[in-house]
Amino acid sequence: MEPDKVRRDFQDGQVMTHLAAGNQVFHNGVPVQLLYRVALSRTGETWRVRPLFVEEPEREDQFTCSDAISFLHTMRAHRCGAA
Repeated sequence: MEPDKVRRDFQDGQVMTHLAAGNQVFHNGVPVQLLYRVALSRTGETWRVRPLFVEEPEREDQFTCSDAISFLHTMRAHRCGAA
């Protein structure tokens, strides 16, 4: 989704359609899993998130159109031959 579409959605009071429950994303450099949306406002969305790769409690994070958001993709390493 192009950035202009995201900004237009916020101006219209709509959702950031690229965020969905179950997504694993880097939110401003921090890897989290999106659990469910808590709130929606004209300036952003608040999501309940679970931190990934660390033992920390779930928390609520505010997402805005100016945040750095990238999706975390599963990668599979090639198997090495038996030594």
